[in-house]
Amino acid sequence: MNLRITISQKFSICIAAVLLFSTAVPAQNVAQTARKPVLIIDTDIAEGREPAPELVRDPNPARSKENLDIGNTYFRRRNYDAAISRYIEAISWQENSIPAHDGLARAYERNGDIAKAIQTLEAVIEKNPDSSRNRGFQSRIANLRKKLR
Repeated sequence: MNLRITISQKFSICIAAVLLFSTAVPAQNVAQTARKPVLIIDTDIAEGREPAPELVRDPNPARSKENLDIGNTYFRRRNYDAAISRYIEAISWQENSIPAHDGLARAYERNGDIAKAIQTLEAVIEKNPDSSRNRGFQSRIANLRKKLR
């Protein structure tokens, strides 16, 4: 018995599988979807629910970096609530993460919560007193305080 499958048969099988498992999208929805920005929603805060209480965890820089990268993606897409959630998650995995605190402060600022942005920058200075970026953070704090007035 010969069980060889030719390339054209493989192609036909692939096309059949795509047609079988795909769903039709009406043309009117495609045009509307193309104009709207894509929002990624996979967190409680992005859906309007409060985030879970902070957990005490063993430091894990890899998980922190992963959440930081996802937070940066949300930030670039202007989904600041989801970015805040991811930056908080990154900080829970590595408490003294300067990039996560910086991103969190930027997200709070863009979201209009200037007081929390200031608190976040003050916290990163406190946790990393010898950082070369502290002077820039202090300058940002001064600028944010001007916005509060």
